[in-house]
Amino acid sequence: MRYTTIIDMTELATLYRNHNVRLVYLHLVLKSGYHDHDRDLYDCSIRRLAMEIGLSLGAVRHALKQLEKHKLIERQSNLWYVRKFVASQAITPRAKTERQQKRIEQLAEARRQQEQRELQLEVERQQRERNWSQGKTNYMIYYEQQLKLAAAGDENAQRIVRQGEATYKAHQESMRQQNNQKGK
Repeated sequence: MRYTTIIDMTELATLYRNHNVRLVYLHLVLKSGYHDHDRDLYDCSIRRLAMEIGLSLGAVRHALKQLEKHKLIERQSNLWYVRKFVASQAITPRAKTERQQKRIEQLAEARRQQEQRELQLEVERQQRERNWSQGKTNYMIYYEQQLKLAAAGDENAQRIVRQGEATYKAHQESMRQQNNQKGK
């Protein structure tokens, strides 16, 4: 007697409701090899499979077609490859000590921060694209905001406007040149 793994077909309701599909899959899982040279492989014709299971040839063909469609089995020349597990995200082991728990929490926080950075970069990229479509760079928009603040009397904004005027004009000229090149 030996043990084996099997995919939980209850999540694939259309397959699980069909008794023949369920029976064929279970039979293939149980009969497939478990040694290094034949792991998850079963050498069997459709006729022999029908005879072993006790179903009609048409029922077995239909069941095999459904299982292939959902990628639970695959025909490899004269062998059937049976998928017994789904490769998915690794399950994080539970912490056995307080130190391990802190490490898991640190990794989760780092992952969350990385996702936030990626999201922020994507938002900035979309903003840059909107700005470029309007013929402006990020600096030009920043400078124009400072102009408004300077007009309202903000001394720091007035200093930024004086120092950044040449840069703003250079950005304007660069955008004009790019727009002219696009128009050609």
